[in-house]
Order: sequence, then C-alpha cells, then structure tokens
Amino acid sequence: MATRDALLRAFIESDASPEGKWWVDVPVGLALGDDEEYAVLDAVCLTSREQELPETYPDHTGTPYVVHHGDEQVGLSKTDNFQTLREKDTFAGERAVLVAVDPGASSIGAVGELLAYRELLEADWDWEVEELLLVSDEDSAHVNHVCQELGVRAMRVA
Repeated sequence: MATRDALLRAFIESDASPEGKWWVDVPVGLALGDDEEYAVLDAVCLTSREQELPETYPDHTGTPYVVHHGDEQVGLSKTDNFQTLREKDTFAGERAVLVAVDPGASSIGAVGELLAYRELLEADWDWEVEELLLVSDEDSAHVNHVCQELGVRAMRVA
C-alpha cells in the first residue's frame, strides 16, 4: 500500500489525471466559521487553467502561486494565502476537479468526506465542480457501488 502523498503524486503525474493548475492540501470552508476552522481537501485541479504541477513537488517549474518563500517566517500560512486569493476573486469562475486520496481499499466514509469537501469548497469559491475523484490503490465493490450512485469517479492507481 502506497502512502497518501505517493499515491496522490502518482495520480497527478499519470495520464489519467486531468490537466490544469494543481493545488494539494487545499483548505476548504474558509468562508464559514472562524479563521482556524476549516477542512483540508487532498487536491484540486483547475481545469480552466493551463497545466501546472503543484508547488510542493520538487520538479515543479511553474510560478509559485500559493506558498511563497518567507511567508511562514512572517507568520503567513498556506491558509492565509488561500484566504487572500478568495477575497480578491483571483480564481473566480473557474472549473475544477476535486480529488480525495484514500490509500489501500478506499472506504465509504472517504466518499462522504469528498461530498462534504465539495460543499465547503463551493461555499468559498465561485467554481463549477466538474468532477469528484476518489483515488486509491485497491478496489472495493462497496465503494465502487456508492461512487457510481453518487456521481463520484473511483480511480485506482498502482
């Protein structure tokens, strides 16, 4: 069984992943509650943007767009940066694919979390969610059935 990070990276770099601007560990639910209360979605691909790998990958060659060197030293977190992007409508009206990663045989709970993340993300951004993807490395008949019924695409990555 692969780790969550290895599985996510393998999926993003595969031919099966959508093309667009990738973010990993995306804070969602920023528009609700206080600044310290949010959930974290594994990955988002803005399909309305050009291909750009996440800033957390060592071979990332694009422009840093979320975490800037020195931000943490002055007290700015990735969440603060997403909040600023949201308030400035920097990415308003985008199309997005939401990705949750569940190593091993994915669970039904992971499907529910992905649906909840969609609702939290939609509260934050004016984005059209094109697709929900649940990535794992083992198959599960129960999860496949639930995904099919709820419009979530289950993906297996070796």
